[in-house]
Amino acid sequence: MTEEINYYDEELTELCDEIRQKIDALPRTQGDNRAERIAMIQQRMQRAKQVLHSFKVEMRELSKDEAFTYDTKCKQHVATLQQLNTDLQWAKSEGERAELMEGAGGEAGGVDNMTAQQLISKGASIQEQSLASVTRSKVMIEQSKAVGVETTQKLKGQTEQMRNIDEDIMKVESNLKRADLLLRAFLRRIATDKFVMVFLFLIVVGILTIIIYKAVNPEGAEEQGFNVPDEITPPVSRD
Repeated sequence: MTEEINYYDEELTELCDEIRQKIDALPRTQGDNRAERIAMIQQRMQRAKQVLHSFKVEMRELSKDEAFTYDTKCKQHVATLQQLNTDLQWAKSEGERAELMEGAGGEAGGVDNMTAQQLISKGASIQEQSLASVTRSKVMIEQSKAVGVETTQKLKGQTEQMRNIDEDIMKVESNLKRADLLLRAFLRRIATDKFVMVFLFLIVVGILTIIIYKAVNPEGAEEQGFNVPDEITPPVSRD
């Protein structure tokens, strides 16, 4: 079980490093190539989220001490992925803004031929596009924060569940030990009771033997020193 979660841990680290390198290289790419790079990064981000989910599933099978160690690693991976997602959204917004500026620059040659109203309309259009891009970036950042908060809450809930399971196991073990002690005490008591019953049975058998022997052979009984009261000795007819 530890080997599997270590494998996921290493894969997450490698994916995060790869995504970081690709995001850092985005400012040097333009046009369609940039869009392809962004799509590739998003695919790697999706793969990282899948591996993170598998990592969390494997954590449920760990002991309490092991789970504490890997819980810290899980939080680090979550924070790293959140930062990468934020940086990716920022890089996309900057790219869109740069394209808008380039488009505006390309039309600069025709500014002299534009009327004042056309210039105002063009400026308003560029400003609206920029505001829309910034708004999308803010929404994505807020979504990333929400995902991070939700993930953290789930991790806390899973950690609490593992603690409760550990406490339940300890209670079961304690009850089993107590039951074992009670069972041993009960068996000892039964053994003692059986010994007493056997001893009493032997005493009764001995008394009956003496009485019968006295009734059958009174003289022999007296010679042997068996003093049995005549009241409890049944009469024996002598022919």
